[in-house]
Amino acid sequence: MGMTNKQFQGFLRLALAQIERALNETPDNKELQELKDIFQSMLEDGN
Repeated sequence: MGMTNKQFQGFLRLALAQIERALNETPDNKELQELKDIFQSMLEDGN
């Protein structure tokens, strides 16, 4: 059972929101910033 493109984009947006929240707590976390960049590019590639 797979996800539709719309469901996947919703998952990415939810994850990005949580990553943003974590970055507000620890803005110097390079791993979180890299993860945010990866998720953001995945979201942009899907559009």
